[in-house]
Amino acid sequence: MAHDEPSSDEATLDDNRRRNTRDLEEGRHEQRGRDEKRSRDITPSTEPRPATEEPPLETGTASLPPRPKQVPPTEVPAYFKPSRPKISVHSLLIFAAIWGVLARLGTTWIGKFSSSAVFPLVWAQMTGCLVMGFAIRKKDDIEKISPPFFVMLGTGFCGSLTTWSTLSSEIFSAFANLKEPAGTSRFTAFMSGMSITVITLVASLGAFQVGVHLGTFVPSFRKTPHQLPGQLAFNLTTMLIGPLFWLGALFLLIFGPDYYRPRATFAIVLAPPGAVLRYHISRQLNRLNPKFPYGTFACNSISSLLFAVMALLARHPRSPLGCAALGGVQDGFCGCLSTISTMIVELRGLKTGQSYRYFIVSWITAQVLFVVVLGSWVWSGERAPVCAGAA
Repeated sequence: MAHDEPSSDEATLDDNRRRNTRDLEEGRHEQRGRDEKRSRDITPSTEPRPATEEPPLETGTASLPPRPKQVPPTEVPAYFKPSRPKISVHSLLIFAAIWGVLARLGTTWIGKFSSSAVFPLVWAQMTGCLVMGFAIRKKDDIEKISPPFFVMLGTGFCGSLTTWSTLSSEIFSAFANLKEPAGTSRFTAFMSGMSITVITLVASLGAFQVGVHLGTFVPSFRKTPHQLPGQLAFNLTTMLIGPLFWLGALFLLIFGPDYYRPRATFAIVLAPPGAVLRYHISRQLNRLNPKFPYGTFACNSISSLLFAVMALLARHPRSPLGCAALGGVQDGFCGCLSTISTMIVELRGLKTGQSYRYFIVSWITAQVLFVVVLGSWVWSGERAPVCAGAA
């Protein structure tokens, strides 16, 4: 019996079916590729980050609109690109740390003369968090000017303007009744310490959100940046401005008036090492666990321990120069090694339970360190420090 050959219409229909099936499979494959790319863009990368970015700041963008995947700084379109990114970053960190600690000392000094009922340090914390919120919102625009500028503003200036170690000292002093008349009730001391904690946390979070809102009103760059003339001058400036300012601060400390030393000069000389050390510790440790920023935690804990040791040394007879040096370590090195602004960014980027755990563990660790170092001496009967201004 002869085999019936398929008609031309049936062959055409089979071809159309096969073509449609192939097109459908290709469409599904392209859609899976787009979904995978979108997932990679939104999910934080675990790859080592460039030298011009601080790891904690990226985690805080979780509460903001999703950001596209970042490319290395050498590929980011910018008006000015550093020829030596690492040198420029460290130089700008030194420069920003000096101005950050000066801004903190200035706002705290102004707060002491105001009639405000809140403690003076809260103004520095609020200012630093407000600027940090603005910087986070406008990160793309800041990096379009030059990638290291974001590190300078966020890590250098805001991280040095805000301080965790000094805040922990204020809380411990309230708990221990160091700034109140003898005989103040323990309940009053407890409420004073908790009020400092709550006011600082709420004010810092609120200031950060205000900074984010302010960033929405500033127009962004619409055009793709192109390199401007003057790249050589820019590179030389960014590489030299930090060391030159630090040498100027050192010159002022050695040859300047004596009454400058307890106020600022020791602090501005010791501030850059604290900021640079915090930058490197954060880069190395914050990537270990996305659920707990070990880098910032380590910086805040180490600075609290060192601050307490300096406060204990200040309770023994010292020369005016020695007291000024101890205060410089507290305000400069410890103040810039610790930070509130980056912690606020991290708290916003973590899940609710993780953020509570992070803050509570950091708070308890700092208070335990102060109790271990200062508690036995303070509660032995001696209350007032020998050096003026010591915790």
